[in-house]
Amino acid sequence: MKKTVVRLIFWGVPKGTPMWPTISFDTEKRAKEILKILEENLPDFKFVGGTLIKNLDEAKALLEEIGKEGEVCSIIFHLSSGWYNAYNIMKKLPTVVICDPFLWGYAGMITHSVNLRKKDIRGFIVSSSSWDEIFRAFKVIKAYNALREAKILVIGDHVLSAGRKTYSEALKNIGAEIKFLDFKELREEFENVDAEEVESLVDEFISKANKIIEPSREEIIKSIRLYRAIKNLCLKYDASGVTIDCLGGFYGKSLPAYPCIAFSLLDGEGGVMAACECDVDSLLTKIAMKEIADRPGFISEPAVDTSRNVAIYAHCVSSIHMSGFSNPPEEYWIRSHAEDDKGACVQVLFKGGIPATVMKIIPLERRILLLKGELLGHEETEGGCRNKAVVKVADAQRLIDEWQHNWHRVLFYGDWVKEITWLAKLMGFKVFMEPGGQDT
Repeated sequence: MKKTVVRLIFWGVPKGTPMWPTISFDTEKRAKEILKILEENLPDFKFVGGTLIKNLDEAKALLEEIGKEGEVCSIIFHLSSGWYNAYNIMKKLPTVVICDPFLWGYAGMITHSVNLRKKDIRGFIVSSSSWDEIFRAFKVIKAYNALREAKILVIGDHVLSAGRKTYSEALKNIGAEIKFLDFKELREEFENVDAEEVESLVDEFISKANKIIEPSREEIIKSIRLYRAIKNLCLKYDASGVTIDCLGGFYGKSLPAYPCIAFSLLDGEGGVMAACECDVDSLLTKIAMKEIADRPGFISEPAVDTSRNVAIYAHCVSSIHMSGFSNPPEEYWIRSHAEDDKGACVQVLFKGGIPATVMKIIPLERRILLLKGELLGHEETEGGCRNKAVVKVADAQRLIDEWQHNWHRVLFYGDWVKEITWLAKLMGFKVFMEPGGQDT
């Protein structure tokens, strides 16, 4: 596995210097202890540098080294008073400052806070004595790197809510690549899928479902066959995410089946993320959150019910692993696609009584939409898409009155507001808390 490369910097005055935290504090010893903890707990990272910067001359020399080894960002562990040349160091790469609040003076914290809010600086501060919180910051760095290295397959001829050229340029600005394929290549891959392998996968998929309502076995076979075809194309092009003009492809008979089950299975594996309707924004959101939350998200669109103060996020595609890739799956039924009662999809019985984070990364607008609510569970009604996640919000009327961007959002189990805010700061994006959500 390719490692995420980061520049490790320790700031601190030598032992014997009368400054925070104490004259007897051994910064060199502490730096070695921290490096050992990082290397033991973060095998997906490669740490370069690791020098203890003790004065301005050493800080100036460091400037010449930053960026030479393909680092994603700089990580500064601030171990005592002193913040030599901080602004110029932060200008070189996005920067995460990590500090124990008992080890250094708060004048340093203020200096870093001011620097990180300047126009040409990207990054955030973790001021915590908890290693758990520090490790969460490293997940955000992995998410940032995943977006920089994302390779997106779009099967179809457009991107939702944007022109191809305009959107491709926006992706280049964050480092991601996009490749467009036509349906012919997918169809050829579909025809070459091994029939015996598909039968085995179908048996396993059916055995784990609570029940089958509409689809025939033949429809499920076509869906699993399409899953194998899409997965093979992703392997061929080394893609980290795939999206398809699913409605246009199916209605135009370019797709042999809806990709709903294919996308559900891909999302649950935790490798290649998938998105409906050529929605690359939602796909990028899932790629980033895979690293932060260790789980897939549910792409959906809301039906707002002001009488209950809820937003019902609905779609015919959902992963059954909403609680995490390594956690037990949700219960599910095998259903038809709701709008035309054709094909096959899964209906997930979402959990209730847990926090929900609803979001979307939008490269063209350089911002992240974010809403926090309480997931009440799934709703079983015949109207709308098969999967319906009911989210309690603070003001449903305001949510619909002030809705922005297009209809899709991505829902995740859990409260990820802090991590998403950190990610936005690394990317140089703004966070927009959607009106009507909790804590807005």
